[in-house]
Amino acid sequence: IFANWGKVGDPVAVASKSTKEYEQKKFGPGAPKPESYLFFQGKFYSGTIHDGNLEKAQFDEIAKILAENLVHQNYFPSKDEKNTDLLIVVHWGVTTLAFEPNIEADKLRLNQLAAMVANGSGAGKVMAEFQAQQAIVDTEQDHIDQQSRVNAELLGFKDQFYKDAAHSTSSAAISDAEDMVDSLTQERYFVILMAYDYHTMKKGTPPTLLWSTRFSIRAGGNSFTKALPAMSRVAADYFGHAIDGLKTEKPDLVPKGK
Repeated sequence: IFANWGKVGDPVAVASKSTKEYEQKKFGPGAPKPESYLFFQGKFYSGTIHDGNLEKAQFDEIAKILAENLVHQNYFPSKDEKNTDLLIVVHWGVTTLAFEPNIEADKLRLNQLAAMVANGSGAGKVMAEFQAQQAIVDTEQDHIDQQSRVNAELLGFKDQFYKDAAHSTSSAAISDAEDMVDSLTQERYFVILMAYDYHTMKKGTPPTLLWSTRFSIRAGGNSFTKALPAMSRVAADYFGHAIDGLKTEKPDLVPKGK
């Protein structure tokens, strides 16, 4: 089932970070330096709505797909734990839907009350209801905003989100910011790879995070198992690298041979 690429056509978003020292050492002159790794099963995020396809995805199969694409940056699974370079922790799942079911109806009622206040209709009673309705809408919006911030952190959208918000002066920038907010309120399948220095871990020192790559795709209209190979292939170009903001790319519908 993981070999079926399906008809995934949605863009994959990738956020990737790396320490400067690691990136210089790994991607110096010549080909990327070969490194060995072990996988470690991280956290599974089940999201809001039951998703049988996602819940049936087995970590071993996920790891197999990731391993095939980690090779593109000369990362190889280790057979010798004593000499392994990296411990790669893998988290995966779907974001929680940032949604309040009644907010649109509540906003509509708020607008109606605002119009009544503006027209001076039943000033005292209407004003009291308007203020109460405003508090309800504010609470619902705060919940959506809070979950959106959680999703932004999880997907690696956080830096780009605030960058877009700070520079939203042109119509294009505003449109991009709105698209970002929309992505954060919807469900997205994601995978997070966090690579730690395994040499220092074996010495008993606190783990050092060398690089992390987060990649995701819209959940609606896709299945996790069919989307994962395409998602991983897009992310393969960024494993171990630091990139500025987000990269979005539509995956190849047919995998390239190597």
